[in-house]
Amino acid sequence: MKAFLIIIFGLISLVGNCQVPDMNDPEKFPYQVNEWFVDSINNKPINFYLNNTDIDKYSKLFYQGKFAVSDDDLTFAFLDSVLTTNQETKDFYLFVFNCVLRITDGALSEYIGQDCRAYLEKYPCDFIKIKNNKLYSDNYEKWIGFAAFEYYFDENPIEKTNQTFEIIKQNLERNCAPQSSELENIRLKIIEHIKENE
Repeated sequence: MKAFLIIIFGLISLVGNCQVPDMNDPEKFPYQVNEWFVDSINNKPINFYLNNTDIDKYSKLFYQGKFAVSDDDLTFAFLDSVLTTNQETKDFYLFVFNCVLRITDGALSEYIGQDCRAYLEKYPCDFIKIKNNKLYSDNYEKWIGFAAFEYYFDENPIEKTNQTFEIIKQNLERNCAPQSSELENIRLKIIEHIKENE
């Protein structure tokens, strides 16, 4: 009976430890793990997020330094969560996304650019707030640069960028009108990036 219980507890601990695939093993890829830890995000203790069942396990593992990001579906799934509409999880996913942005390279960078652009278009007021937020401000230009690469790959990129920013501007004017000058700065930086790479 004692041996049976030891086996059962051993199996439970294996399942609970949440094994990660080789390509996400933090020991094999130490430069692709999170190194930025906080006590709280937006006045909520970090444990609020780590214990939240609406937040996926791989983003939590990444935050804890137990998951190395890669250009794989597990990473892409939690990166896309930066676009969530869930108000309780949104801040955690933004923090995790920003941490990945700090260490990204190669194919993962291409994927992150899509999410930077989508975040700008979906949440322009929040995107602009990144500039003055102590958790994210050092990466603000990187956010813009990654989004710019995505606009660059559009057909007729300058025309398409201007059209898209007209739509973004309407959203911004309804929700955070005083930020319109910063939106124009972002547009100009993206246009400059496109011209430099044509």
